[in-house]
Amino acid sequence: MVARIFKIIVIIMTALIILVIWVGMSLFNGIDLGGTGHSTSPGMIDEYKARKIKMEKMEQLQANLEFVCKHEEKPELLPETQQLYNYALYHDLHNMWTGKRGDAVWNGLARYYRIAAMNGDYKANIRLQYLLKSGRISSDMPQTEVHNLNEELAKQLPATAYYNLYGYLDVGYGVRTEKDGKYAYLRKAADLGSREAQYVVADMLEQINDEDTLQLRIKIVEKLLSCASEQGLGKASNSLGIGFKMDKEYAKALEAFHQGVKNGDSQSAYQLTKTFENTNAKEGDLDYLNIQYDLERANRYKTIEDYLYKKDYLQPKVPDLDDIVPLPPAPLPEWDGKIAFQRWFEGEAPPKPDEALVRRLAWRAGLNGDTGLDEKTGMPKKPTK
Repeated sequence: MVARIFKIIVIIMTALIILVIWVGMSLFNGIDLGGTGHSTSPGMIDEYKARKIKMEKMEQLQANLEFVCKHEEKPELLPETQQLYNYALYHDLHNMWTGKRGDAVWNGLARYYRIAAMNGDYKANIRLQYLLKSGRISSDMPQTEVHNLNEELAKQLPATAYYNLYGYLDVGYGVRTEKDGKYAYLRKAADLGSREAQYVVADMLEQINDEDTLQLRIKIVEKLLSCASEQGLGKASNSLGIGFKMDKEYAKALEAFHQGVKNGDSQSAYQLTKTFENTNAKEGDLDYLNIQYDLERANRYKTIEDYLYKKDYLQPKVPDLDDIVPLPPAPLPEWDGKIAFQRWFEGEAPPKPDEALVRRLAWRAGLNGDTGLDEKTGMPKKPTK
């Protein structure tokens, strides 16, 4: 009997020893202890590498794209230069639909824009660069003039000037860089506060096809779009609103689309028109923003949408939107059916600047009063350092 019990104990102990050895081998399998240790299993290596690569990718993306919103500060403009700019802009915009490139209207306005721009008026500078680049104003040296203007603009709006350089590098407007060097200008512009650069960077991040970094990129994109929207870029507001709607953050989406309308985005106005006029919208529908049916609000957004869409070439804005259709629950005020930009555009032209003022500003900047070009050389004026 004793022998039998002893035999059973030996069998049990042997089984336990085998079990301990098996568990130990399982735990240490794949760990190289040096010398004759087991080799690492391919599956564990691949998993470790994948985790490491993902971590490095996230750290690098976060380090490279960490973004703090900055608004580009716009300096105060001189009333004298704004007289020239406002007069030129009114006739410039009225020529946009029927005018032809290099016609007498645009070429006649060139001197006002040039004189205002070289006296530090950034609005005149930006508009003049566009008119020269698009050929609406004729110039013997358009690339040189645009480049000189952009250097002058850098004194007032460095972020916008950097963004312009990003675009001009592709067409050779006075600057060159190494391959892909233009993206350094784009990033610099976004960091300094260019709303356009912020939108472009956000769009690039959205286009990346990489699941690992998706959530991080979404956060950065939201920061970029919010910053650009706050500075008046309509398409940034619309993209922001779409993102909020997809995330079911309906209150934020409503505010973003409303801001988009202020910023002149017809798509944002269309979204709010459909939202307020849809009586049967439910969560998941394209028009759903968790707000009550309001036909009068829908009609006002529709009127604004039609104008923004039809006059898109004028790039109108609606800063007076809260005086027309404030967000609920604010009551709707009386409205004559027109936005402030429309009343300005359909109204009388600003008075023609006094010629003595034009000549005085031209002399101050070293320009020919008749052309706005350099008084001594007859060429585009180089900016003073």
